[in-house]
Amino acid sequence: MPLLFCICLALVSLLALIPSTSIPKAFQFWDKAQHALAYSILSIMGCFAFPQRLRPVFFGLITHGVIIEVMQGALTSTRFGDPLDLLADGIGVLIGVIVYAFLSPKLTGTLQYSH
Repeated sequence: MPLLFCICLALVSLLALIPSTSIPKAFQFWDKAQHALAYSILSIMGCFAFPQRLRPVFFGLITHGVIIEVMQGALTSTRFGDPLDLLADGIGVLIGVIVYAFLSPKLTGTLQYSH
């Protein structure tokens, strides 16, 4: 699971830094939803990959979001750092941790019962 998490983190990083076309204002909500969804999934995966290190996963993903936003502004000509994207990333991370907290005991109980 840690390898899959790292691969997905790299994929999200790549997608965030490749050139993009301008997003029409009508789709700004969808852009923020994509950020929240991506970071929710990363957060859930990170929590399952490193269940004893939830704080580092949480703060690491928040830091990743900050770094990506800075890199978008500094390294690309078609993207820019957006504080609202960072907010969506953070909300996504929080949602992911909450989902993990809900799912983890259920899955752990199921896995323990099946032995």
